[in-house]
Amino acid sequence: MNYKTLVEQVKHELFSGWKPFEVIWLGLFLLAQIVAFILQPDTLLGMIAGISGIICVVFVGKGKISNYFFGLIFAYSYFYVSLGNNYLGEMNTTLYVYIPAQFIGYFLWKENMQNNQSGDESVIAKALDLKGWVILATSVAVGSLCFISALRYFGGSAAGLDGVTTVLVVAAQLLMVLRYREQWALWIIINILSIILWVDTAAMYLMYGAYLLNSLYGYYNWTKLQKA
Repeated sequence: MNYKTLVEQVKHELFSGWKPFEVIWLGLFLLAQIVAFILQPDTLLGMIAGISGIICVVFVGKGKISNYFFGLIFAYSYFYVSLGNNYLGEMNTTLYVYIPAQFIGYFLWKENMQNNQSGDESVIAKALDLKGWVILATSVAVGSLCFISALRYFGGSAAGLDGVTTVLVVAAQLLMVLRYREQWALWIIINILSIILWVDTAAMYLMYGAYLLNSLYGYYNWTKLQKA
């Protein structure tokens, strides 16, 4: 594969298949993130985490495999933002879940992509059955109780909220890597809780607000992908 072919493939992956409102949607989210940083300067890493995170989740909603590139940028920057705020659960989730998931997810998705009528590539989505939902709910409940106890023992900040969001993120990330539509139901809950967790940090607050809106659209779009 020569350089020109590679560039064309990257351009097609990043810029093809977008509806006008999706472009406006992404642009408004990114603009809000930049404005938040200007009005309430936090850290450069916080802004990088916010911007890369928004791009990542919008690309996931579209079923684009390139989301993992932006996800990796988000994961590394978000780790240090969480470190500065002493959110032990978020730190461990990023280090042991987000970062490895970017590599694992890329290779699992790469083997399960489909082309639509326009030639745009997106992931083949699946849906949980009743048994899958029971296993998911039980695992999240037990995992949350255990992890909250561990965070309180080690003196983490906001242990209850941090613990629940951490376990939900692990479950949602696993569903995402395995291409299940129901990841978005968990992301909706996670984003609501994360808005509460980061209420004092404008960049993070806006980022999770954008995530919440995107997760609603993501569930809708992945329902279509699952039926395709």
